[in-house]
Amino acid sequence: MVASTWATGRPAGMGVRRGRVGGGRGAARSASCAPVRLEATSSVGGALVGVGAMYVLMSMNEYITHRYYQHAEFGKLPVGKALKAKFPGSAMFMDGGGHVEHHAETLDDMSLRKDEKWLKSEACARLSNSKNEWRGTAFEWQVTGLMTLQMIPSVFPVFMGLLGWSFGATVGFFLPSMLIHALAWNALHPPMHGLHGVPWKAGAASSVLTPLLETPPFKFMYANHAGHHVSGGITNYNVCCPLFDHLLGTYEPEEVWQVTKEKKAKAALAGSA
Repeated sequence: MVASTWATGRPAGMGVRRGRVGGGRGAARSASCAPVRLEATSSVGGALVGVGAMYVLMSMNEYITHRYYQHAEFGKLPVGKALKAKFPGSAMFMDGGGHVEHHAETLDDMSLRKDEKWLKSEACARLSNSKNEWRGTAFEWQVTGLMTLQMIPSVFPVFMGLLGWSFGATVGFFLPSMLIHALAWNALHPPMHGLHGVPWKAGAASSVLTPLLETPPFKFMYANHAGHHVSGGITNYNVCCPLFDHLLGTYEPEEVWQVTKEKKAKAALAGSA
């Protein structure tokens, strides 16, 4: 498969048409004024540009969704407060969808609380009633579909507008990328909280990428997300696509959050003495 055909919808060797052929100075002037698109011109170049652009967009979407929706920070912003004041019913769409309760249920060793106090709490009841056997940790098909919809406003302008890819090529690269993200999430997230894997009937199957859990990338993702929980959900918002935490100053390395974990453990021990 040649990337110039795959990414731009034109056979290899055919450039962007910039005016009439043989138009002399007028054609040259037209060509010099025409917008230049950042297009893939080889199979290697097309793959590198596409993978890089998709990763950046996924990292951005993952960060925004996790921080501002799942941790309900959008509702704390002036625009969120204004929307809730004008449309009280909109508050239900800004409460994180059970993710805040997921944090309350998760201990610093990533296991889930089973104590009687928690099991009788309103937060636990809400999580149990609104979620399923994965306690809100899995990317089921509907969740994957929602993230796909969230990605559309950024993917198509970048790939078709900036990179000059055809509609078919964009869709053909976009949808498998979303599946890979869901496969990585389901291989990592439910098991790290002691829950069983996700089967194909419910979402992207955890078993597909489970053999990779001991590889450096997955070990980093595990530690990175563990730090997110230990910090109280204020750092390391990226899960499968680390990047925007580093760009926006919310990345916390393991050597830092491990100190926090030790301090919390000592405080808990002192409190129970």
